[in-house]
Amino acid sequence: MFDPSQYKTAATKIKEVHDNYPMCRFNIRSIEVDHAQGYVWVVTEIFRDIADEFPAAVDVAYEFRSEKGVNRDFWVENCVTSSYGRCCSLLLGDDQRSSREDMEKVNRLNAKPLPYESKPLPKPFNEKLADKIIMPVDNDPWTVKSVDPAPSAAEAVALVQEVLGASKIDKDIPHCSHGAREWRTGNKNGKAWANMGCSAKPMNGERWSEVNKCDPIWYVIDNNGAWKPQEARS
Repeated sequence: MFDPSQYKTAATKIKEVHDNYPMCRFNIRSIEVDHAQGYVWVVTEIFRDIADEFPAAVDVAYEFRSEKGVNRDFWVENCVTSSYGRCCSLLLGDDQRSSREDMEKVNRLNAKPLPYESKPLPKPFNEKLADKIIMPVDNDPWTVKSVDPAPSAAEAVALVQEVLGASKIDKDIPHCSHGAREWRTGNKNGKAWANMGCSAKPMNGERWSEVNKCDPIWYVIDNNGAWKPQEARS
C-alpha cells in the first residue's frame, strides 16, 4: 500500500499552474462514462495561455464507481480532477506525476477483487476421473483408491458420486428397463433441476417423440447444497 500523504493533491497542482500561468486554460478533450459497468475515462489538456492553439500538456485518468465512500456518488468528478492533476504535473515538470488522489485510487484498486479473480473453471470430465476419489475397499470407507479414466459406465458412476455428494460409489447406477440411467441437469426459469433419466434413444428411424421413455427419477437440492432424490408427493 502507498502512503498518499507523500503526494501533492490535485488542487495544489492546479493552483501552482494558475500561479505560474495566470492566463492558462483547462479543457476536457474527451470523456467516456459507462454507468452500467461503473467506470469513466477522461482525457484533459492544459494551455499555458487562453490564446494558444495547441495544449502544453495532455494526460488521462481512469476511475470506477465504488459501493461506499466518495466514489459512490462522485466518481466522474474525481476522475476529471485526477486527470487535471496529472496534466499539471506534466506541465510543471514535477518529479511525482501522480497526485494524492491517484495513489488513493491505486490503494482502492489493490483492495478491490478483479472480475477475473473468480473461482476456477471446473475440470474436464476425463480429468475428474483421473483424480483420486474415495471408494469403499473391503468395507473400509476411509481407504483412498486411485481411479483412472474408464469406459462410459464407470464414468457415469464417478459423475453420480461427485454430483450427488455421496460418501461411496454404489456397484451400479440406477437402471430402468432400457438400461443404465443417465444423469441430466439444467436450469429453467432461474431454478436448477436434475434427474436420472431414461437412456432410451430413437432406433430404426424412430422420432424422439415416438420413443417410449421411462419416467425420470427427480432430484432436489438439500440444505447442504447437494442433490438428493425428490420425495414422493402425497
